[in-house]
Amino acid sequence: MFEERDYVMRAVKQLADFVARVLKLALTDPRAARDQLEAACRDTLHMELATLSLVDASTAAGLLVRADKVVYFATVIEALGELDLLEGAAHRARSRFLHALELAHEAARLDSKSSEATALIARLRARLE
Repeated sequence: MFEERDYVMRAVKQLADFVARVLKLALTDPRAARDQLEAACRDTLHMELATLSLVDASTAAGLLVRADKVVYFATVIEALGELDLLEGAAHRARSRFLHALELAHEAARLDSKSSEATALIARLRARLE
C-alpha cells in the first residue's frame, strides 16, 4: 500500500513539475507547449488527448479506470486552460477548468481517499470563483 501511495505521490510531483515547464514554454512557443501536453497524455495514459477530450468526465473516468490517471488527465486539461488564458481565450479556458473540475470529482468518486483529487477540486473551485 505504501509503495503504491509513494509511487502516486512521485507521479503527482513529476506532473506538477512538468506542467510548470510547459507553462513556461508557452510564454515563447504555445504550440510546442500544447504538443508536449498531448505527448504526455499519450505516453502516460496511452490514449490520445483529442479522444479523451471528446467524452464527458464520467466516460473518461471509466476509460482511465484509476483515480490517479483521472487526476493526471484533469491536470492536463487544467494546463490547457492555462494556455488558453495566455492566448486570451478566457471563455475556452473556463470551459476547460469546468471539465477538469468534473474529472476531479470523478477521481474522488473512484478513490474517496485521494488527496490529489481533493486538492485539485479545491484549486479548480477557487479558480472558477
